[in-house]
Amino acid sequence: MSCIGYINNAQYVDNIEVGVSKMKQLQCSPIHIEDKDDNDRLEWKCFLGKLNEGDAAVLLSFDNAFKNHTDLVFFLKYCLSRHIRIISLFDGLDTSDELFPNGSTRNVLSAIVNVRTDKRDEGFDDFEAELIADKHQEKKLKKYRMVINMYNAGYSIKEIMSRTGYHGKSNIYRILHMYNVELEYPTMVRTRHQSPNIIQRNL
Repeated sequence: MSCIGYINNAQYVDNIEVGVSKMKQLQCSPIHIEDKDDNDRLEWKCFLGKLNEGDAAVLLSFDNAFKNHTDLVFFLKYCLSRHIRIISLFDGLDTSDELFPNGSTRNVLSAIVNVRTDKRDEGFDDFEAELIADKHQEKKLKKYRMVINMYNAGYSIKEIMSRTGYHGKSNIYRILHMYNVELEYPTMVRTRHQSPNIIQRNL
């Protein structure tokens, strides 16, 4: 079994010397150190190419090695399929449970959560993206509720469009159909009224 080390010199490194020292103690050979200006990550590719079944892949931390969670998942699957031991020094992780006997599931989860996203992800990780989606959904439901309440109160389709910002009558009717609101098709202007039975439809 060989121990092969990897350090990303361009990714959140405060003290490379400490990492190199720890890897040498584990008799890592070679230790691949990524150059700051190498956007193609040639050392990372070489690092993966050197790993054989039964070897140990030694990282400073998940946060140092991976730019996003996609890269992390790929690496975990790669090592799992080849029975490669993973050691993450600063995360306190060892898949063989030898180096860090007091390690816990919390260490694993913290290491995964601390992986920062690439700039291409516009600064949002998966959890933040989910929160944004939830807020968007809530805003959309509020507009649906306004359409239904205004229609039940007797406002014209044109007035509802003006207040809610929807363009085109088809959008208004689509929402009303979606929540099974009973539609009226009068030839004259509908009369507004205060109805005690305004439909909320669990919005």
